[in-house]
Amino acid sequence: MRRTLPCVAAAASMLTAAAANAAGVTITVTNTLDTARPAAVIAIPFKDIAALAPELRMYHLLVRDPRGRVLPSQVTNYQHDHHGASYDDLVFSYGFAAGEKRAVFTLEPSATATPPEAPCVYARAVPERYDDMAWENDRIAHRMYGFALNTPAAGGERLRGSGIDVWAKRVGYPIVDRWYAKGHDQFHKDEDGEGLDLYSIGGSRGAGGTGVWDGSKLWTSDNFVNSQVLSNGPRRAAFRLTYAPWNAGGIGNVQEIKQFTVDCGVNFDSVESTFDFGSAEAVVGIGLTQHPQATGFATAVQTVDGSGRWMSLWEENKDGGLGVAVILASGGEPAGNALEAPEKTPGNANMLLLVKARDGVPLRYYTGAGWSRSGQFADRAAWEAYVKAFAAAVASPLNITASAKP
Repeated sequence: MRRTLPCVAAAASMLTAAAANAAGVTITVTNTLDTARPAAVIAIPFKDIAALAPELRMYHLLVRDPRGRVLPSQVTNYQHDHHGASYDDLVFSYGFAAGEKRAVFTLEPSATATPPEAPCVYARAVPERYDDMAWENDRIAHRMYGFALNTPAAGGERLRGSGIDVWAKRVGYPIVDRWYAKGHDQFHKDEDGEGLDLYSIGGSRGAGGTGVWDGSKLWTSDNFVNSQVLSNGPRRAAFRLTYAPWNAGGIGNVQEIKQFTVDCGVNFDSVESTFDFGSAEAVVGIGLTQHPQATGFATAVQTVDGSGRWMSLWEENKDGGLGVAVILASGGEPAGNALEAPEKTPGNANMLLLVKARDGVPLRYYTGAGWSRSGQFADRAAWEAYVKAFAAAVASPLNITASAKP
């Protein structure tokens, strides 16, 4: 039997105590909402932390909640080949109870490397399937179409589309690679109890795709031509898609770069679309696809915020009910709503949330989906309540400050 010498044990104990008592950082988060705020994502620029406590390093950092419990966290690094410890954000989540207005967190150095945790987000390019980009968190999954899908190499699968697809999940663990491995026809069936691809977008906008609106027509891009995964969990995934210039009629040629941020515990992803217009500004349509009514099921229900800041659509078919929604971030300038029928997607319609966008200035919005058989939303009322609560949180951002630990 191996025995630990007293002097070694004492030394280890001293190191642990020193790490616990070392200088750290206090993060104070103020919440202005009266209602509960579950799975609130807290992100702090890492440079602000490093300025207060240089000893806090990636994989040697503990985040403690107001009760002293260690929370899962991640330090993101979007520029992997940099010199020195130049990181992006520290990210973690916390659930505010109804009426809880303030929470204080402490950041402490860890004497040993923090072990990896099971990821609850995932994103990757899928070159083996015509350059798809697929991503997910513990609640929902999505994909978008890459360059190869709109080339002769795709054969009968060839498709032009820059909309956002939805894969509905029943499980919290990652399924993207599992479903691709099953094959196209198999992941359109819920045979394993994990969920399925139940959504059809074709060339329409899907769940939050964009286009340029000229007052009567939506001008959309081809499939993305380049993808780059910036971060891949365990708490936050991020990736960037680049689109080649496309013709937008009288507006001229337009180019777009989209950056997605995917966090744990929520049904919405954050999107930043940066446009290069032929003018200083234009109107962008963020779309939701309305499908033809399924025989024997109720008609789709569209719900629009009175101030034009969010829009939801609920549809039902043999696979259950699916809600999709888009929400403008604070600072976005609503420009109304519109309905547009895509020429190459018969029967579908794009329900558009219109917003003013400026050349070179990121347009930020949230897009998401929820399924009635996921265990998260029993029906349309539950989905719309979630959308409204999330929109209220978007409109009232958390106030986050960092200070040296006393």
